[in-house]
Formats: sequence, structure tokens, C-alpha cells
Amino acid sequence: MGYNLPVRRILACALLLATAGCATPVAGKPVAAPTTTTTAAAAPEVVRWMDNFCGVANFLVASGGVQLDRTPADPVAAKKSVSDALGRVVDVLNVAVHDLGELTPAPVPAADTAVEVLVEPLSRARDKFVSAKSTVDGAAELTSDVFNSIAQDLTEAVTVMNDAVEKMSVVSLPEEFTDAADQAANCKR
Repeated sequence: MGYNLPVRRILACALLLATAGCATPVAGKPVAAPTTTTTAAAAPEVVRWMDNFCGVANFLVASGGVQLDRTPADPVAAKKSVSDALGRVVDVLNVAVHDLGELTPAPVPAADTAVEVLVEPLSRARDKFVSAKSTVDGAAELTSDVFNSIAQDLTEAVTVMNDAVEKMSVVSLPEEFTDAADQAANCKR
């Protein structure tokens, strides 16, 4: 997959060179003079910061979410299955909150806002998942009251995370950070 772009560029250059002999001059002025833009290399600490920031985002995306497929018919196995699933989400959010916390202070203080906008709701969501797991672990069996309590915690966790997404859409990183994303391995797709 990684070779497709260079191969296309080589083929495009070969096609351009092959057809260059067929070209005929055209009278007139060029519409726009060619411009050259050079992107200066971002400061290494900014590139490192962006690489880590994107790494946390990639980790969250790769980790997925709670999957409560089919709970086993055995009540003990069902309780363990639900508890394990909630525990995995808590573990993922613990790592994400910790790693985001490690990004502050940022090389440029304005970037700290992006971290704060994420850490606060992720921490609150994690607390709701912890509460749901505690409810499951503390219950003798998974009754409808236990499921209702879990559903309430999960609903609140998802609401908080949706709020974080909305807040992130209005917060932007300083330009030097967005420029550094091109040089950060974890930010490339």
C-alpha cells in the first residue's frame, strides 16, 4: 500500500515527459505565476507533542468501546462477562487520561486547552464506567435493578463523551501544532 503514491507520481511524471514532445507553444500570459511554498520544520518538541497527542487519539479509536454481545446464560458467567467488559473500558480510559495528562504543560501553553477539553470529560466518563463496574461487582446477581443502574451510568458516560466531542470541534490547536502534524508519525493516515 505504501508504494502506491510514489508509483503514481512516477507514472504521472513518465506520462508528462512522454507527452512533452507533442506540446506546442501557446501565446499569452500565464494566469498565475508559479509559487513555491516551503514548510519549515516544526520544533522537535512540538512534533513530539503532536505525535503523542495523535497517539492517544489512535489508541482510543483502536480500543473500541463496550461490547456486551451475548451474555452467557449462566448468571455467574454473565456477571463476570459484564464486569470484564466494563473493566476493559475503565482500563482504556485510565491510559488515555494518564497519557493526555503527560502532555501538559505543552511546549506552547495554548495547546493545553485542547488537553483540558478532553481530560475533564474522559475522567468523568471513566468515573461513570467505574461506577457501573462497581455496581455489577457488588451485586449478588444481575437483576433488572442492577441493569437499570448500569444503563444510567453508561448513558451519563456517553453523554459526557459526546459533550467532549462537541467541545473539541470548537477548540483548535495553535497553527504550529497543526503544521507539526505532517511530521508526526502518529498523525499520518
